[in-house]
Amino acid sequence: MSASDATKVLDELMTTLENANRQATGDAIDAVLAAEPRRTQAVSVRESPEMEAFRRELTDGLIRADTVNQVLRLLNEWIMAGLMR
Repeated sequence: MSASDATKVLDELMTTLENANRQATGDAIDAVLAAEPRRTQAVSVRESPEMEAFRRELTDGLIRADTVNQVLRLLNEWIMAGLMR
């Protein structure tokens, strides 16, 4: 393929993209704004029944403390990595 052939293909691609852009009816922001409002409920993880059961089982010796420590450290690293994005 020569340079002129590549340029021709590039021009065709640009034309295709421009035509697709003209046909688009909106972008992702328009789609979100047109959608139904989101409904969420913030729940405290600290006060959740699951966390209470976890704490109870930990203090009752049903879960090894070193295993919990490893899992919590891994979870903390994962959360921090997500926050740093």
